[in-house]
Amino acid sequence: MDFSLSEDQSMFVASCERLVRERCAFEPRRAVAVSAADVAPPLWREFAGLGLTALAVPEEAGGLGRPLIDGVLVAQSLGRGWLLEPFVDCALAAASALAGLPASAARDAALGTMAAGASIVVPLIEARVAAGTVRGTAPHAGYADAVLFANGSRLCLLSLQDAERRAWRQFDGTAAAEIACSLEGEVVLAEGAAAAAAWAAARDAARLGRIAEGVGLARTVLDLTAEYLRTRRQFGQPIGRFQALAHRMADLAIRHEQAQSLAWAAAMKLDAADGARALDAAQVMLHRALRAIGQEAIQLHGGIGMTDELSISHYVKRLLAIEIELGDVDTALARFAAAA
Repeated sequence: MDFSLSEDQSMFVASCERLVRERCAFEPRRAVAVSAADVAPPLWREFAGLGLTALAVPEEAGGLGRPLIDGVLVAQSLGRGWLLEPFVDCALAAASALAGLPASAARDAALGTMAAGASIVVPLIEARVAAGTVRGTAPHAGYADAVLFANGSRLCLLSLQDAERRAWRQFDGTAAAEIACSLEGEVVLAEGAAAAAAWAAARDAARLGRIAEGVGLARTVLDLTAEYLRTRRQFGQPIGRFQALAHRMADLAIRHEQAQSLAWAAAMKLDAADGARALDAAQVMLHRALRAIGQEAIQLHGGIGMTDELSISHYVKRLLAIEIELGDVDTALARFAAAA
């Protein structure tokens, strides 16, 4: 499988890396992580300016129509800077679901405003519909403009303009909210098989995006740990020169490389017959990599790695949150084995 990047992919990655380098240092990120959870993060406008919000939107709807692997590369690059914006949920998951639906006025209008960064739409994965009201919890729902959700065999879009919301920051700094909204303005986008396929596309894109985000942040954690080992001195020399620690870092680098390769492979094979199995493999490998990298990073930093002042403690919490968001790894491993 060819993992070399095209010219367009290299351009997107370079733009994201520059954004992370210039705007996503630890202190500005920490300020976002403790800000109000019902206000859209200010960097979202810059995401739109770089075309990131239009990646998965078809060209006929005002987007760039890029393949999912491009979104994965962007999520990985943005993940290096502690991603607190709704790129995965809106620009990948919701956009992928809408892009797979037949053209309609409601679908095209939603995609157009999402591509321009003028609206944020997030999937409401576990929606509860009763008595003319939909309730549920979703990342970034505190400031989202609309939600996409399954109502029986229908895929629906609902504006949150009049919704009741209870927003909060999760333990890793990301925003989430519980919403309750009348179904009076519900727009049915698709029914039956078309709705099921679009909803599956949203779930797969969200899962892949989260895996890629984890790969990116894990790289940052590795880099910070390696830098600490080069500067922390013991017995008259940097502790990174100790063979045992060097071997541990090499093992972590291998785990990271395996997770990255499987994430990219899953993105390129998602539409193939074994695409679901490749996605399960990527999740399992990422789980093992994040658990090892997070634990070892804290241990190698010593007690200082647990402090709130050091970025590594916040990044490791986000790694743990990504594991939780991806779901039970044992189930993914069982599916992978059963499909062999």
